[in-house]
Amino acid sequence: MSEFVLELINIGKTFSGVNVLRNINIQIREGEVHALLGENGAGKSTLIKIISGYHQADKGGQVVVKGEVVEFKRPKDAMNASIHTIYQELTLCPYMTVAENIVIDKQEHYKGIKLHNKEYRQIAIAALQRLGQEDINPDSLVKELSIAKQQMVEIAKALSGNAKVILMDEPTSSISEKDADVLLGIVKKLKSEGITVIYISHRLHEIRKISDRVTILRDGNHICTKDIDDITNQEMINIMVGREHHDIYPKREAHIGDKILSVQQLSSEGTFSKVSFDVHKGEIFGIGGLVGAKRTEILEALFGIRNISTGKIFLRGKEFVPGSPSNCIKNKIAFITEDRRKSGLVLCLSIVQNINMVNTGEKSKFGFINWKELKEKANGYKKMLDIKLHNTNQVASTLSGGNQQKVVIGKWLESKPDLIFFDEPTRGIDIGAKTEIYTIMNELAAKGVAIILVSSELPELIGVSDRIMVMCEGVMAGTINYEEASQERLMYLASVKEPQQQLESQEE
Repeated sequence: MSEFVLELINIGKTFSGVNVLRNINIQIREGEVHALLGENGAGKSTLIKIISGYHQADKGGQVVVKGEVVEFKRPKDAMNASIHTIYQELTLCPYMTVAENIVIDKQEHYKGIKLHNKEYRQIAIAALQRLGQEDINPDSLVKELSIAKQQMVEIAKALSGNAKVILMDEPTSSISEKDADVLLGIVKKLKSEGITVIYISHRLHEIRKISDRVTILRDGNHICTKDIDDITNQEMINIMVGREHHDIYPKREAHIGDKILSVQQLSSEGTFSKVSFDVHKGEIFGIGGLVGAKRTEILEALFGIRNISTGKIFLRGKEFVPGSPSNCIKNKIAFITEDRRKSGLVLCLSIVQNINMVNTGEKSKFGFINWKELKEKANGYKKMLDIKLHNTNQVASTLSGGNQQKVVIGKWLESKPDLIFFDEPTRGIDIGAKTEIYTIMNELAAKGVAIILVSSELPELIGVSDRIMVMCEGVMAGTINYEEASQERLMYLASVKEPQQQLESQEE
């Protein structure tokens, strides 16, 4: 019997003549947490999809499970081999109950007869109890649960399928630090039960906490596999990007100009109340807070997506009523949303179409679109933003996460905004791509563009912002300059639901 629960031998994968993976050789031990690292586009997602049966390796590559060569032609084959995958974009059915989601893959084992309600509730309850998640109601609809709880349902689903290997792709990218700590505890528990976890994350502190070994990919190649104690965080970063990489947050000299936006006592009933702040040209204004603090909701109200109940907004010195996104776009406001795949891009369209989407009408004459001009624009942003792609006719879904984010930025830059909302702009992208996004933001600010940045990563807020406003459950908790900012102070403000004025009086 092999000591390895999973072996990947000479795994390669080619799409349309492009080598995405080349001769990958990795051995995964039973009962270990094995981290998989690499920049966006390094080949991690493709490798995961080969292991899970979504893709098949090129000829000559082998997947070996407990010493036996297997051929997964579909995801169900991998699950039948006790290999389950939890993707970054969760695959649960939102309008089915927790229990129904947990047993959905098991129906065929009961000769096509749907499990009785009582029976699948018992299976679900047992799986949730095994994770210490007794507070999740098996009769609740999945759409009623937080993202963190949905993650737990995905894991329970895998456990009820007798998973021996669980692949987790960026499981903490959409949840709070507190919920992330709970999930990391679950990973340690799975390991103690002899379950193997292959864990993908860009958060090196998580890798450091839970991993036994780490494998690093770069440009489709297997660079190294090392025990976690034998490699430093800086070494991991350098290997991932292929060079020395020290300045994660590029330095800049802020040149703050005139006030461009003034928000006064703004409220959206049932969401946030009496929020006030100003933003100036050339400033990066950060908004922090825990999940549920209503940071994104403020941007939505300012962009005409969410109703405003009370308060006033002044844009360039004049009172402004957002009304609708189209009105905001006309007034040179751009909104780079949190979920680039759902609301930032049309994944089935080309890069040319995506980049020119906001104002294609302005480039048409007598109803005819000038495609030559659109392609020239797209190629210009490809060069300006260093978007890595084969050509601008490429479909957006084929790009890595970091390059998709650059296409979203290019789309909004083409509208020539002077006020840009960045909502979690580096979510789920690697360190190298993050630095590139920060550099783009700095360059925009240097040209006088005002930026509002919403981020859940405290080091990011501190490293990028000129000022930071912290929200707590829909209430302003405080606004501080970057010189005074620390993770401890931001966490305190984010955790204590008291108005800013009261906190300031306490500090005095």
